[in-house]
Amino acid sequence: MHGQQGHQTLLSALTEPGQERTNAFGRMGLTFGLGFIITPLFSIIATKLLSESAPIIVSAALCVLPFLVLEFCLDRRSYEEHESEIGEENNNNMSITNVIRILNRPGVLNVMFKKNAPIVPMLLIFSIMQLYLIEEFNADAQTGQLIQMMTGVCIMCSNGFGVIWMRKMFSEQTLLFIGMIFFTITFTLFFFFNRLWMIVIIMPFVSFGMSLVATVADSLLTALVAENEQGLVLGVATSFNSFVRTFAPTISGFVLETFGFSSFALIGSLSTALGHAAILMFPLRENLLRKAKTN
Repeated sequence: MHGQQGHQTLLSALTEPGQERTNAFGRMGLTFGLGFIITPLFSIIATKLLSESAPIIVSAALCVLPFLVLEFCLDRRSYEEHESEIGEENNNNMSITNVIRILNRPGVLNVMFKKNAPIVPMLLIFSIMQLYLIEEFNADAQTGQLIQMMTGVCIMCSNGFGVIWMRKMFSEQTLLFIGMIFFTITFTLFFFFNRLWMIVIIMPFVSFGMSLVATVADSLLTALVAENEQGLVLGVATSFNSFVRTFAPTISGFVLETFGFSSFALIGSLSTALGHAAILMFPLRENLLRKAKTN
């Protein structure tokens, strides 16, 4: 899961801030969505042909492919200069001091808040979604796999085509606002989520919201710091999401049992409204964004 941070750092070294980087992050999301589709298929085929533990062996074998691509299909000269610059900086390691320093950079907290205002409530919902589907709708494993594949298709379309196409017409800050609108629609639909078939309507809005907000926000974060700090700022963003995922099942389970599923829709709606207010009242100054790669 956390390999995404390394992939984004490498893409940041190979692209210019702005549209090129946002498109690159979007294409990375395309492969992420493809994995949602291929994984259930591989699991089903491996289980039927071999055994119940076969999917684990298949996944271990597939993990070798990215290593081969990195070693033999990517020219090291395209990013080794970036690596040497990072190596010369001894103050960019992940530590409390450096995290605070990065967060104090102009615009970083601004973007971090706008990114997490809708995403954190969505992570809370994701952590108990499978449990809720089983308890409320008696969904079986096959239904879960179908929903996962449908989610993968939505992520592929939103990341691989939606983000890239929309970036040609809108600025990154406008895309961030549009992503918030998708989240607002999502949480509104969750208020009425009392039939399983409604997941087919909800998931496209979830996918477009996650794709736009996460992809654009990460692209903006890398444009707000020096090139040799891009890995650090992405690490901070990833660490915060990991922190939320750690406690999300416990918190979400308590909220679900005490207040019901509709409370997540209320929390998400209020949090997303704060994100909308932040975008309108505290827009990111364009002069903070780096238009070209600098040290």
